Amino acid sequence: MIILLLFNDSLELTVEKIHDQTQIKIDLLISILNALVQSKILTCTQFLHPTNFDMNCKVKLSNDFKSDKYRINLNTEIQSTEEKDMENFQTKIDQDRIMIIRATIVRIVKFHKTMLQNLLIQTVIEQLSSHFNPDISTIKGCINSLIMKEYLEINSHNKDLLSYIA
Repeated sequence: MIILLLFNDSLELTVEKIHDQTQIKIDLLISILNALVQSKILTCTQFLHPTNFDMNCKVKLSNDFKSDKYRINLNTEIQSTEEKDMENFQTKIDQDRIMIIRATIVRIVKFHKTMLQNLLIQTVIEQLSSHFNPDISTIKGCINSLIMKEYLEINSHNKDLLSYIA
């Protein structure tokens, strides 16, 4: 790792100096430094929180580091950061899909003026299946949210009949 190579020249560096010399994104740098501190290869004067940290915090190479292992896996902390990024990415995808489902529902009901809920769900699945497979419970949730936002209304005589509100 390039960060450890910096300690060949000096036993003590600041976070700012490490950042300047490596040009690693600061959030990734902090997670790498935390992994090295947790493995006791480096010591730090304070805990490096990803959102609240001091760029002048001094990081030192630990002289008394010993390990029975020939190799040490330092990628565990970085993997958890990647997992968080994937969760955020998946959340964003889910939000985008919900907006697509809502737009499709409104477009279909607006075209037909009134429509049975089961037929609407089937039509939404048919139209969106080429892009992704929408979940029936998600579609029902989108229908309910559109009813709450007063884009759609339930017919007073037939509970399964939905109407578009112009």
